Amino acid sequence: MTAPETYEEYTARIAGYVGRQDPMRMLRAAPGKLARAVAGVSRGRLTRRPAPGKWSAGEILAHLAEIELLWGYRVRTMLEREDPEIVGMDQEVWARVGHYAKRDPRASLDLYTALRRSHVALVDGLSSRDRGRGGTHSQFGRLTIDGIIRLLAGHDVNHLRQIEAIVAKLGRRAR
Repeated sequence: MTAPETYEEYTARIAGYVGRQDPMRMLRAAPGKLARAVAGVSRGRLTRRPAPGKWSAGEILAHLAEIELLWGYRVRTMLEREDPEIVGMDQEVWARVGHYAKRDPRASLDLYTALRRSHVALVDGLSSRDRGRGGTHSQFGRLTIDGIIRLLAGHDVNHLRQIEAIVAKLGRRAR
């Protein structure tokens, strides 16, 4: 059994998905890529877990929608307050209390897409000074809005790859 990934290892891996790409371009493109990844996939397949203890594609879509909501709040908090404390979250608890397994995957994708459009519009209107505003995250340490943008872009890639792998494994249509 391998040791859990540390926050430093996680952020390095996620940053690696972004590399030299424009993270704002990646944020704009992600909803369409996710929609294409699940196009034609039955609800049964989207809600079926690929293995015990692993999230289904639908649960990942619910997670993406809630993460988008969370980070949108965090960015707004950074714009409102000087160096706010940003409390971490436990994604497994959020999945359980949020009933990710019972959510409609397409509704989760729609929510994610609407929130992402709103957040991209917000960030597009910020000055470079505003994008440098930040706070101290209880798990990740010091984060700026630009840092969040990079994390979200890499986070999207991470979960898009997971969804693509699940769809490839389980197929698009119910048997």
